[in-house]
Amino acid sequence: MVKTGPHTNACLTCPMFITTAKSLPHHRQQRQKILQIISAAEARGQQRLVEMNQQVLGNLDHIITGLDQDDDTSTEAADAG
Repeated sequence: MVKTGPHTNACLTCPMFITTAKSLPHHRQQRQKILQIISAAEARGQQRLVEMNQQVLGNLDHIITGLDQDDDTSTEAADAG
C-alpha cells in the first residue's frame, strides 16, 4: 500500500529489506501509484510531498533495475546450462 508521511515506504530504504523478481509486478504497480501521487501533488503545488515521493520513486527505480538485472542474469545462466 502506498501511503504518504514521514515513514512512507520505509522498507524500501531498510538495509534488511529483501525482495525477489517475483515481486517485480508489485514494485512496478507501486511505482505507477507513486508517479500518480507526484503528478497530483505537483498540480496542487505540494512541493514537499513531491520531494518525499521523488525519493520513494528513486528507491523503487533502483530496486526494479536491480531485480531486472538479476532476472536477466538468471535467465542467461539457465539458457547456458
